[in-house]
Amino acid sequence: MISVIVNREGSSIRAIYANGHAGYADPGQDIICSAVSTLLFTSASALEDICGYDSETFFQIKGEGTEDVNLRITVPDTGDDETKDRAQVIMRTCELGLIGIARDYNDSKFKYVEIINSRTPEV
Repeated sequence: MISVIVNREGSSIRAIYANGHAGYADPGQDIICSAVSTLLFTSASALEDICGYDSETFFQIKGEGTEDVNLRITVPDTGDDETKDRAQVIMRTCELGLIGIARDYNDSKFKYVEIINSRTPEV
């Protein structure tokens, strides 16, 4: 199963983490893993191209080439208000896509994607 954690601070998405393997098909053939990866990679590209963030500082991949890949996008806390708003639209779009995958592919026999929402305590 792929576990997706959406980390929020107030109403803002601060990070999205995804790790694991869906188990829908063999590695390299799994459309659910591919869909989750595509959403995260596309979101990272959008944050870089639209917001001007450097992907080297906010996008991390661990376990590449293994069955369980860990992907993480952490929204930088830089830029003007317009840039931050654009970043939130991108992250929310990614979250909605992930929720759609979980809704459409999970069934009563097996859960392929789990979405976990977490909140950072406000200080």
